[in-house]
Amino acid sequence: MTKWNDKLLESMKQGDEVALEQCYRLLSPIIFTAILKICKNRHDANDLLQDTFVDAFDNLASFHQQVPFIAWLKRIAFNNTFNFLKKNKRLTIGTDHLPEAVSLENSIESDYESRNLLLYLFERLSEMECLIMWLYIAEQYKHSEIAEVIGKTPSYSKSVVCRCLQKLRANAEVKKYAN
Repeated sequence: MTKWNDKLLESMKQGDEVALEQCYRLLSPIIFTAILKICKNRHDANDLLQDTFVDAFDNLASFHQQVPFIAWLKRIAFNNTFNFLKKNKRLTIGTDHLPEAVSLENSIESDYESRNLLLYLFERLSEMECLIMWLYIAEQYKHSEIAEVIGKTPSYSKSVVCRCLQKLRANAEVKKYAN
């Protein structure tokens, strides 16, 4: 597998199909994971992944190296995911309508338990809450950047993060690990 480098980007800008394929193979697992964490549906995540790369490859000329390519690609993925969820009216705030999907009772290893705990907790967040938390915690976006992505104010992002953290801290499963 080829590692990311600026020469790959230049080859992609020149229309090199091998470079485009290398980019896809290298970055698609990262982008897919981010999309899946937000939309919570593998089929939709696959479609959004394809849309993201098509949009990115179609707009390579507009990419300027002021930000890393992966950050630019993630921005496209988040915008596509957000627009998809909004279009399909799946964005809700503060609802706990998702069924329990992960059981921690039979976990063997602590890192496995931690991973399942994280999945368990993210399952309890709405798509919008999940998007904001993912951008804030995993992608380390600033509240102003999150506001730009979701079309809200930075204070909206801050309040959602605060509410989600309170909701997660109140969860009984979290309290088991907080000791």
